[in-house]
Amino acid sequence: MSHTAPPLHGHAALPPRWLVIALLALPQIAETIMAPALPDLARHWRLDAAATQPVMGIFFVGFAGGVLLWGLLADAWGRRPALLAALATGLAGTLCASLAPDYAWLLAGRFIQALGLAACSVVVQTMLRDCLGGGPLTRYFVTLGAVLAWSPAAGPLTGQWVADRYGYAGVLAVIALMIAGLLFFTARHGRETRPAHTPAVSLPALGRRMLADAGLRRTVLCVAGLNLLVFSFYAAGPFMTGPLPGLGFGWIGLGVALAGSLGAALNRYLPATLDADGRLRHGLRCTAAGVVAQAAAVFWHPAPGWLWAALALPVFVGYGLAIPNLLGPALRNYGHCLGRAGALFGLAYYSLLGLGLAATAWLPFDSPRPLSAAWMAVALLLLRGHARRAAMAPRI
Repeated sequence: MSHTAPPLHGHAALPPRWLVIALLALPQIAETIMAPALPDLARHWRLDAAATQPVMGIFFVGFAGGVLLWGLLADAWGRRPALLAALATGLAGTLCASLAPDYAWLLAGRFIQALGLAACSVVVQTMLRDCLGGGPLTRYFVTLGAVLAWSPAAGPLTGQWVADRYGYAGVLAVIALMIAGLLFFTARHGRETRPAHTPAVSLPALGRRMLADAGLRRTVLCVAGLNLLVFSFYAAGPFMTGPLPGLGFGWIGLGVALAGSLGAALNRYLPATLDADGRLRHGLRCTAAGVVAQAAAVFWHPAPGWLWAALALPVFVGYGLAIPNLLGPALRNYGHCLGRAGALFGLAYYSLLGLGLAATAWLPFDSPRPLSAAWMAVALLLLRGHARRAAMAPRI
């Protein structure tokens, strides 16, 4: 006779909030902490600036595959076992990158690292959706967004300090220590949230249903586009700003954290009558304003410098405002298969993000103008897509 207690639901079923925050922040920190180390990596492997961009881009290729893998395993094995296995995979990939005998092996290790860390997104979000829904879920995402806005500051600040002293290998060692620590705490504090009875859902049938969901398609494109702006900023930032005094690129991380926190906080202060779609509209307009301001500056004065980053800060305000209102309601129609639906949802937008970052790697980096032009195109597509979404929304 089994004495296993059924999974809890609501806030009581979730791991401690500090652990949820740390797990969700880990992939973003693991990505952004590498940005200040790219110049050292380029010197070590004798690469030009553009050739270092796959270090950032391949992370999202591996992440996309991991989102699908761990999302499926979260339904098959349970949320907790899948998360523990994924963290162990991420640790193995980080060690592989640290001990790489050549640049190709470093990229392979980075891919495996991302494959494992993908569970910090898809499995943890699935756990949240297991336990919360509707308004409480969106409010939880808003709270997380306000705190997680500081993870971009932690990444560049830590990365700059470590890279200055120990190079890119030291940065990889820090990532390995973070993963090992969270593996220990997840094993100790992680709880199972998978419903006791999860209906079997055909993955191809679910994929066809989600592909036919026009609203979900637009959400995928919007999430991918916003993340493309953010992570291409980090990939290019150290080269576009040039050397900065004191904290170096860490100054940019602090500015980004403040901007992202402001965007997340706006969700609390906007009128309660404003729905998620209205908040998303404000977020996209703020993002577009940052893109336009930066483009105007670099076409007038294309030399590297802090102005390139400072004028882009409204992008991060808009991101902080928009993302909770995209992720919260994204899978409200797929509550019977959250693990698999989350896997396909994440696979779609991370694949687009990886392709977008791969495309930006082909841009010339001797001037910020090509990247700013690409950002303008992305911002225009986001605004146009939202306008079509609003036009197709049912009228009451």
